Amino acid sequence: MRAKELLGACFVVFAALLVWPLLSIPNRPVLVAGLPALVLYLFAVWAALVGVLWLVTRFASGDDPP
Repeated sequence: MRAKELLGACFVVFAALLVWPLLSIPNRPVLVAGLPALVLYLFAVWAALVGVLWLVTRFASGDDPP
């Protein structure tokens, strides 16, 4: 049950990071290392999502049998 709760919390947090008010913050005509800030923000959120989901599935895989 703990893994399902963690995955649900991950969904809510990362969905909140991808809604309009937060996307408007990095959506500016600013280049960071030659890339637009919005592209870097989206890539960072995606990479964090992959990392967190990997950690959740790795450490919570033995919690509840299928």
